[in-house]
Amino acid sequence: MTDKPHSITPAIALRAVRIWSGLFLLAFVTSHLINLSFGLISIESMDGARSYLTGVWTGKIVGAVLLAAFVCHFFLGLWALYVRPTLRTNTQDIVQLLTGLLVVPLLATHAIAISMLANAGVDFGYSDTIRLFWLQVPTLGLLQVIMLSVVWVHGCAGLFTWLRAKEGAGKVLHWLYLFAVLVPIFALLGYAGAGREMLVAGQAGADLAQSPAMPEDVKVPFALIKQVTNATIYGSIALTLLTLAARFVRLRVQTTQKVVLIRDGSPEMVSTSAISILDCFGRNDQPHASLCAGRGRCGTCAVRIVKSDFPLPTPSELEQQTLYRVGAPQGARLACQLKPAGGKVEVLAIYPADYTFENDRPTDVPSSFKAPA
Repeated sequence: MTDKPHSITPAIALRAVRIWSGLFLLAFVTSHLINLSFGLISIESMDGARSYLTGVWTGKIVGAVLLAAFVCHFFLGLWALYVRPTLRTNTQDIVQLLTGLLVVPLLATHAIAISMLANAGVDFGYSDTIRLFWLQVPTLGLLQVIMLSVVWVHGCAGLFTWLRAKEGAGKVLHWLYLFAVLVPIFALLGYAGAGREMLVAGQAGADLAQSPAMPEDVKVPFALIKQVTNATIYGSIALTLLTLAARFVRLRVQTTQKVVLIRDGSPEMVSTSAISILDCFGRNDQPHASLCAGRGRCGTCAVRIVKSDFPLPTPSELEQQTLYRVGAPQGARLACQLKPAGGKVEVLAIYPADYTFENDRPTDVPSSFKAPA
């Protein structure tokens, strides 16, 4: 049995911050989508539910935490992009990566405008929002639909990857899949229903379609809102491009050694010391179990080391924690974390490539397969 690790490293702490900041942001988006679904009843219902759903995020303390979570999640995402040894991965991981890069540019228009209007003393409710998006600037309304879709897909992809790596999560994943589909559908239907109500009011010249007069002592900083929004959008794009450029330079100057990998007696796979064993399997189109998509959480990519020409790198604290938690046999390593220094390496897969936690444990793994009490 793998020895129990004893410390929390910066890498483990940053991973925890990224996970929990993502969950916090997903809760924020979920409440907004549920609030939108009240548009199936009326715009008045949307505003009525606002204090219980979206209104809870407007407090100064919660707002500060939300901003901190958003900034941390964005920069940790850029860091994860920078340190990635390869961009060749599974479809879900690619979708999560691409949508994550689009979140800030798409969300900036809505988030910055609402927060700055609130600071200026302007109560911008759902009736004002629907009027703006459906009567005054329809293209901005379309952008919000795209933004909600991108943010929701990114959040759900991260949530499912995180949960799929946990034993017992399969019992709730089916319900979460249903929730992930129904929430945006009802939100978009509510948005469309509220828009129809606003269009009818506009044609009839009803008060609902008229913009209320601002109090004389309230100055709406439209120019400043536009300036901050543009700076945020262009800044996030620039940071993303700089990250990709820095990653390219890092990989170009990195010194690597040739690695020849053999798994379960299969033909030799040529790799380098810059990428993990799991990435090598992916480059050679060899399926291998990895429920967490190579994030070191699930332990299902574990392999037994049969032979290595060179001493293997010492497992990180993150790898040790995962190996201990799943009760991996002594000498096992995580394929997603292990980067051989060079030479020929022979390994045996512990789990079948299509393994899920609903399957029976492999027969050659200790039946306990749990961390000792």
